[in-house]
Amino acid sequence: MADYTFVDLVPAIAEREHGIGWNEVLFFGNPLLNASGKVTITHLIMTGLLVVVIVLLTLIARRKYRTREEALIPGGSFSVTNFFEIIFEAILKMMSDMMGEKAAKRYFPLIASLAVFIFFGNLMGLVPGLAPPTANLNTGLACGLVVFVVYNVGGFWESGFAYIKHFFGPVLFVAPLIFAIELVGHAFRPISLSIRLGGNMTGDHMVIGVFGDLAAAIAGMPFLLPVPFLFLGLLVSTIQALVFSLLSTIYIALAVHHEEGH
Repeated sequence: MADYTFVDLVPAIAEREHGIGWNEVLFFGNPLLNASGKVTITHLIMTGLLVVVIVLLTLIARRKYRTREEALIPGGSFSVTNFFEIIFEAILKMMSDMMGEKAAKRYFPLIASLAVFIFFGNLMGLVPGLAPPTANLNTGLACGLVVFVVYNVGGFWESGFAYIKHFFGPVLFVAPLIFAIELVGHAFRPISLSIRLGGNMTGDHMVIGVFGDLAAAIAGMPFLLPVPFLFLGLLVSTIQALVFSLLSTIYIALAVHHEEGH
């Protein structure tokens, strides 16, 4: 594959000179697992759109909290604010049960942000014409690396050198072996988070697309046959956001478990 200069990043020039579309412009190297593949920016565009949607929903939801009196009045019907309140209450309860209330409140902004980002990112795969950014391994890996950095920094901040000591195990003569195993295990945590999320969302998006094409070819109704699969996709999107948040909470809880005296 030819190398691309900064000029080649201009979509029109890239398409004319190299025969690639605006969503296939190479930004960095070759993909890790496929040396002959292309790194596209589709997931970056979808991620930008996702961020805009979340910001707009946040601005709508925060209107209830302009004053203390309005915030204390329960909503009479389902709204964007109620939706976020339900999600955040469930996440905070899950975290409190696993790491204690004090640690849960400290790391709640991170886990809640990841849950909302991944959930709405997954849902984008159910919208015709859009692609879920969470189906791309780069997106999942970025989220996983954030969790990786946070729980290691948090563990070291709370325990100091004692946090490093647990990588060596309790027995001195097997410490090198335990250390190697721990390093490999911790290094694969963000990778496993990324592969699990990306694989499931890619499969879900492909299933809906295949049955949509089938319905269009047979009956000319591409939005009729995939309806049951849209409900399945909604379930998968919810479960994957929950699993990512749950595993991230577990990793943080294991790193700072001593804080609550466990």
